[in-house]
Amino acid sequence: MTSTGAAPRGVPGAPFCPGCGRPAAECAGCTGRTDTWHYCPACGKWLAVQVTPTGWAATCRGCGDRHTGSHQ
Repeated sequence: MTSTGAAPRGVPGAPFCPGCGRPAAECAGCTGRTDTWHYCPACGKWLAVQVTPTGWAATCRGCGDRHTGSHQ
């Protein structure tokens, strides 16, 4: 699974918030469109994130999903 950081408030339909890791139903969305995610939206586990000048790439330490986003 690959997703982008285009959603301004988490990931539509995802069970967990990528900003705080709480269940999506309990979070109004604490990440902005250009914010680096810290938690996997699929399983809620901590992400291993690499930030670059143009964006970021992350791999979930729990389920292995990869996610990418841009600073634009």
